[in-house]
Amino acid sequence: MPTDQPDDITPVRRTAESVTPTDLVGLARVAGLSLRQIATGLTRGAFHTATDLIDDVRSGDPLSTIIDTRVDSLRRTALSVLGLTSTPTGMYGPTHPHDIVADDLRHIGGAMITEGWDSAQQPSNLHPSFVPILHDLTPDEARILRFLAVAGPQPAIDIRTKTPFGIGSQRIADGITMIANMAGCAMPDRDHHYLGNLNRLGLVRFSTEPVADFRRYAFLEAQPAAQTAYKSVKMHAISHYRSIYLSVFGTQFCEACFDLTDYTGGGWASDDRGDIYLGKGPRLP
Repeated sequence: MPTDQPDDITPVRRTAESVTPTDLVGLARVAGLSLRQIATGLTRGAFHTATDLIDDVRSGDPLSTIIDTRVDSLRRTALSVLGLTSTPTGMYGPTHPHDIVADDLRHIGGAMITEGWDSAQQPSNLHPSFVPILHDLTPDEARILRFLAVAGPQPAIDIRTKTPFGIGSQRIADGITMIANMAGCAMPDRDHHYLGNLNRLGLVRFSTEPVADFRRYAFLEAQPAAQTAYKSVKMHAISHYRSIYLSVFGTQFCEACFDLTDYTGGGWASDDRGDIYLGKGPRLP
């Protein structure tokens, strides 16, 4: 027989000690997490706990105390993966986005602020989102990030129709760049997909400012995609110079996740053209 259910679902508020593996599966569904996300977080936490367990056994602490401490550590890891927070008065977390009200958000936010920093689980130089971001990347996107990390900002062009003062100008092509080719991507023709995803993840930025060396744009304007765009209109078309570069967060991500020691980006790590300067004018960087 069906039982009556309350119309309003309250936020999860249970003591951390009462959380069982079955509860965690249900809470995972509530949190909207995939099995891979849960497994990644729990595996990482279990690795740290297992390492600490060995140290505790060697130190000669009572086995019952060690087990209680490490079980509690794994419980906190599981709650963290699920986006929930354990507090002295209970456990707070979302049930369904439509059921959350302002007071619930304040409970969750307040508990997060008062939560202590666990250096074993979250080293100061590693952001906790680095691991899930790696799972969201394709190999080609990883190559692009590595290239931008050593080669710096790269040129990109938009091609628009030429009109007086830019009024009524129409875009013919945008985001033409050679980043995927220079990064050694297996499918460079998917560069728009790659860069769009990297921008979504907050790793790269698209700028309206050009790179310092304007000569680099001539190389882009000679590419087949650009030439096709120029010839597709009867009126004149002009190039708008842009640039693409790593965000601050993207730079930190690359330094943490990739070995950049011997990688030169195909020589673009130091773009030395051997220019000879005459006079006192400005020098290119």
